[in-house]
Amino acid sequence: MSKPLNNLQGFHFGSLTVLQLGKSHGNGAVWLCQCKCGTQKEIRASDMVQGSVKSCGCEHIKRIAKASTTHGMTNTRTYSIWQAMRLRCNRINQDYSCRGITYDERWDSFENFYLDMGEVPEGMSIDRIDVNGNYNKDNCRWATQEQQANNKRSSVFIEYNGKKQTVSQWAKELKMNHHTLRSRLKKGLTAEQALTPLPAEEQA
Repeated sequence: MSKPLNNLQGFHFGSLTVLQLGKSHGNGAVWLCQCKCGTQKEIRASDMVQGSVKSCGCEHIKRIAKASTTHGMTNTRTYSIWQAMRLRCNRINQDYSCRGITYDERWDSFENFYLDMGEVPEGMSIDRIDVNGNYNKDNCRWATQEQQANNKRSSVFIEYNGKKQTVSQWAKELKMNHHTLRSRLKKGLTAEQALTPLPAEEQA
């Protein structure tokens, strides 16, 4: 039975069952599918029909697990971060999936992820430079907890004298109380006025 790209609902592709039409990503129709492992994921119609995608990626993980003696990193923190990244993106109706955040298809392979990112340095974790962007080589870095805390959607940035930092970073640099700095900004002060060093009694 032929499988028209415009109506795949109910068809099976390897471990995948097509549930319904997904959101368009600009390069062909995508369909919401459920894998035999229970994971739901949006997949391009052409990839399924051509046979290049037959599962949510779990089959690839199983192959990696069997070949763990090859890279010998199954029990490492770098491997755990890679697994957690994929899980966050593949969970339907969670923050990342609702915002359309996904990861580079190359990173279905741990070996490719490791080739692009290397081993995680001590005290760091993976961080997206653009918090609204996807996980890929150009948008990811290993970052400290402080760097990640200053790179959230809720972060407030101040640009002054050609330098752009969060409120917390400016407060730390100028030895100011960040609550006082936030209060000054809410009052409508300019960046220069808000960043003017405060008398000691105002910084409590």
